[in-house]
Amino acid sequence: MKLAASFLIVLCVGCGAAPEAGEERLGATRQAASNKDFDVDLADCSEFAGIGLVPAANAQALVPAGYTPVAIGAQAMVVVRVAKCASAVIDGKGVGETSTAQVGVSLQGPDASADINNYTVFYATNQARLHARLQAAGLRADNSNDLALSLAEGSLLATSASPHSSSYQVSGSAQTPSAAPVQFVASWWADGVHGAVQSRTVFPSIVFFTGASTTLTTAAGTELASLIGGTSLSFAILDSYNTFPSAHLEVRDTD
Repeated sequence: MKLAASFLIVLCVGCGAAPEAGEERLGATRQAASNKDFDVDLADCSEFAGIGLVPAANAQALVPAGYTPVAIGAQAMVVVRVAKCASAVIDGKGVGETSTAQVGVSLQGPDASADINNYTVFYATNQARLHARLQAAGLRADNSNDLALSLAEGSLLATSASPHSSSYQVSGSAQTPSAAPVQFVASWWADGVHGAVQSRTVFPSIVFFTGASTTLTTAAGTELASLIGGTSLSFAILDSYNTFPSAHLEVRDTD
């Protein structure tokens, strides 16, 4: 199954050492240390998450020195995520419905307490306040109202169209997940204008549906097409529609 493969590869190879016995599974919350740091609390969310394989050289070209992509032979893992939450609170201020779209390259480490580490290649959000805080942190991000995620009668559609990043859509079949919830931690990294930034999301209870069957498509000549080596990508490692009642995102300047 794709889930079993993803856990064997992503959790054991891509994330570093497991927590020591007695260590808090989700890790300690780090307080904001500067005005570049901020927190987001998300509620009533669904997401598409896919992991596919691309030529390692294509991925390495987009990952700065100091980060090591997960290698599977001559291939690297590309992570695609589109999420929609009914509400969000950014630094204590409620901002309503919030969508995000991310494309990244899976990394070895550097957050050993996370289940997955990724280097951010594209990031877009429909939430102006979140976009402004990301830019203030020095990160490249797009503000776009053309993000969408829907699941209707077994048909999934996730789209991301933004002015400065490659547009794409993910379509195919999926179902509302009904498996037992698990804890999960994801760290997304990026080198911004102020230095390295970690965006670490803690999911206290997330439900995965790993029986999805979807394909990403993008236009020829885009940066995303160069990364995946064509105009379409299937998700051989993980192809999943997920739901979670809440999540906590910390964006921290690590330099």
